[in-house]
Amino acid sequence: MNYLQPWMLWALPTILLPIIIHLLNRLRYRTVHWGAMMFLLKANKAATRRAKIRQYLLLLFRALVILFLVWAMSRPIIGGWIGSAAGGAPEVVLVVLDRSASMEGRAPDSQESKRQHAIALLSQAAKQSAGSRFVLIENVLRQPLEIADTSALASMQMASATDTAADIPAMLRTALDYLVKNKPGSAEVWLASDLQASNWRPESPEWQDIQARFAGLPQETQVRVLDLSSPGGTNLSIGLKAADFRVRDAKTGKGQLALAFEIKTNGKTGTFPLLVTRDGAKSQTDVKLTGSAQRQTMKFDVPKPEAGGGWGKLELPADDNMADNTAYFVHRTPVAMHTTVISDLPLTAKIFRFAAAPDPSRADRTAETLTPARASGTRWKDCALVVWQGAPPADAEAKALDQFVNEGGVLLVLPPGKNEGDSAGVAGISWGEIEKSGKDSFRVTAWDDLDGPLQRTDAGTSLPLARLAVIQRQMPRTATAAAHVYGAYADGQPFLTGRRAGNGYVFACSTLPDEEWSGLGEGFVLLPMVQRLIAVGGKHLAPPTLAIAGEWKPETTEGSWAPVETDRRSDPRWNAGIYRNGAQLIALNRPDSEDVPDLVESAKLPELFKGAKLTVMAGALELKADRLMSEIWPAMVIATMLFMCLEMLLATSRAMLPVKLKPKAKPAAKAEKNEEVAA
Repeated sequence: MNYLQPWMLWALPTILLPIIIHLLNRLRYRTVHWGAMMFLLKANKAATRRAKIRQYLLLLFRALVILFLVWAMSRPIIGGWIGSAAGGAPEVVLVVLDRSASMEGRAPDSQESKRQHAIALLSQAAKQSAGSRFVLIENVLRQPLEIADTSALASMQMASATDTAADIPAMLRTALDYLVKNKPGSAEVWLASDLQASNWRPESPEWQDIQARFAGLPQETQVRVLDLSSPGGTNLSIGLKAADFRVRDAKTGKGQLALAFEIKTNGKTGTFPLLVTRDGAKSQTDVKLTGSAQRQTMKFDVPKPEAGGGWGKLELPADDNMADNTAYFVHRTPVAMHTTVISDLPLTAKIFRFAAAPDPSRADRTAETLTPARASGTRWKDCALVVWQGAPPADAEAKALDQFVNEGGVLLVLPPGKNEGDSAGVAGISWGEIEKSGKDSFRVTAWDDLDGPLQRTDAGTSLPLARLAVIQRQMPRTATAAAHVYGAYADGQPFLTGRRAGNGYVFACSTLPDEEWSGLGEGFVLLPMVQRLIAVGGKHLAPPTLAIAGEWKPETTEGSWAPVETDRRSDPRWNAGIYRNGAQLIALNRPDSEDVPDLVESAKLPELFKGAKLTVMAGALELKADRLMSEIWPAMVIATMLFMCLEMLLATSRAMLPVKLKPKAKPAAKAEKNEEVAA
């Protein structure tokens, strides 16, 4: 038997209080022997024995009341049929299983992963609820699946390992939808997870809706969380950031492959071997780790890739989580990434053209400049990035630009450089009044360096936005959707914003690269920002080579995707790897968020599940499958009330009170004789 609040067991010595009080009361009386004592003791012997039995029973019931009250407050949990009988078997049990990549980690001195351990515990618990129906909800498809035989859960494909992330709020919404639709009389939700914060998103407003829906359920619903968040053993993880192929010889097509990757460790540093596979050929190199996270770039001279491209992978040595030891890549001859710069300021147009195509020898980066008056008739669909500064386009061109963005292109809008009032601009963006900094420049003090155009470099260093001095700025205003702020000034005004529009993006920058406006034209921020925007916009010009397992959806249903390596798990819906469809290749990797070890604190779970009856089974990795327990404090409370009732009945019952002896009646004959003598 285990306890959820074991500290309450320190109160167990209080069961001695009734005995101590009884003994103290006895000390209040003094025994005095006198002549007729022997006759009274003999007369009341039976009554005294009955009184002692009554006192002992009262002491026993009073001690049991305190014992079971303290026991209930310690919240005992017990397994087997006792726990099942105390809790009762629900009509439906919804098994919410987190089978994300992080669940493949193993605890120290364990041969099974967290996912395997969870399945063993859930299968054993299901045996104690034989009368219940079991429904599985997993993190990839999130479709309720009724399980006929819970003992086969370990061999089911829908409970196997994946290289995906988990969306715990979405899984709980699926469970709630099932309960609302099927209306069972009683239900339980068994949630098995390692409490990874990226999967739970505890700060998300979605939890407010989940709490309200749990509180509004008409049927009694218990939520049991199987906490598998115990720290794992030694672990290294590797994630691919980019696979960039550049042609070095135009005649032969030979080029250079640059692989940017990041290695993370849970504390172990040193030199580790890295196995590199390229088109089936293997080689090994040593990687030296000096910190918890380290980014590196490796470059290889490679021949011209085939039509579908070349493929490969990076592998770390085996450790306590094999799911994060491999990163896959596909590279192909790059397609031309064309940028069109529309501006009525010649210097601004020149600076952006140079930032978009700084190397004239690279055929995969081209750029042209146009004035707003000459923008009509441009083939927007051939562009990866469009930069617009100046007067807004005509209606026909505005619709063509909207279509370009919706199909996956990227549009960067710059200030017009003059006050235009509230007139509508490009992509629904209008501009405020021009602001001048005066004596001190506007400084960018906050920016998103983990994602977006201003993220860190492949080497892990941040862009020097703090060095950027802005003399003039013009704030963008949009009437459509709230934009994400990628960079902000010290006063909170946005430097760079962006929003999703269809399959593409619309960005707005609040300053110009001219010297009168800012130091943006120096290039230390502008060049990487523009190149990243081109990379995002160029995805719609060619089929993708890299995608995230569990999130990737094929653009066409023609043909089937088969794994290049057939000796491993091979379902493109949730397994990472290299997949081929005809001549096309794609590399699927697990999400980067699965390598972030941040966890949700167990103390926060009652807050997330406010409105639901919650039981958290902490330390589940140390729990044996045959000891999965149920909370039985309600049975303890009932027993406490029963003993209180028995004590009250015994204290007020006359059956156990001492019996008063009545004087014996004289015989009738003797009475008559006495009368005669008296006469």
